Parts: sequence; structure tokens; C-alpha cells
Amino acid sequence: MSVRQTRMDSYQEFAKAARIAVSQIQDAANSVGAYSQSIGEDERRGAIPSLQDPLAQLDPMGDAAIRVRLAGPKVVAEEAYAVLEKCGNALGDLESYVGLVQSSPFMSVDSDNLVIMTEGPLIRYREVAASIGAASTAIAEFLDVARDHLDDWNGSPA
Repeated sequence: MSVRQTRMDSYQEFAKAARIAVSQIQDAANSVGAYSQSIGEDERRGAIPSLQDPLAQLDPMGDAAIRVRLAGPKVVAEEAYAVLEKCGNALGDLESYVGLVQSSPFMSVDSDNLVIMTEGPLIRYREVAASIGAASTAIAEFLDVARDHLDDWNGSPA
């Protein structure tokens, strides 16, 4: 197998795993948002989802990032690590949002009428959506850099 094919396979595997992770985080955020909006209604729309599936998806994405690093070059691996960081941030924001929703049983935390005083950052749905957007942008940047450096060897064109 050629170096180019090895790199292409590892880059595609990583991008696919990252897209799946972002998709699962988005699905979970939408479910939590729907749950938050249904607070105060007679019948809620399901339960708060578990973060187990999005968290489990980070493991194959990390494995794929290692394969990207082994395939080279370093600049592409750095972009893969940036994607991992953005996905981790999105998952962390989702976790904070879930905690906020669980702590407010009487009113939606996404309501503009609700004033919450806190010492740290307040993570609501819009902040989670922004983190997910940043992760999606990082995936696109990874693919751009990967495409540009597909034939590089030690930072120089092949």
C-alpha cells in the first residue's frame, strides 16, 4: 500500500469518526433542549439522554487520530488534535447543559425570562450549539489541511 493511500485511509477514517461524534453530540443536545422546553408541560417529551454514546465515540476517534499521526505529516496530526479538542469541548459543554437542565425542574433553562446567577460560565443550548459548530468547522479545517499535505514528506512536497 502506498504512503498516499495509507494517509488517505487514515484521514478518511478520522473524519468519519469525528463526524459521527459531532452528530451524536448534536442529537443529544437536541434531546436535552427538547426536554428543557417541555419542562412545565403536563407531559414531558422523554428523558434526558445519557452521554454514554457520545463519550464512547471519542474513543474510536482518538484511535483514528493516532493513525493520522503515524501516517504523517505532523501538521495534519495537529489539526486532528484540534478536532479532538473541539469535540471534547462540545461534549463538556453538553455535560454542563445537562446538569443545568437537571437542576431546574420548574422552568426551561433556555427561557429568556429566567435569570440565573452563577460564578462560572453558564452553558445553555446556544453555547452547546456554538461548540458543536466549532467542532464542525475544525473537521472542515482538518480536511483542508489533510488534502493540502497528502503528498508531503517531512513538511516538503513529495
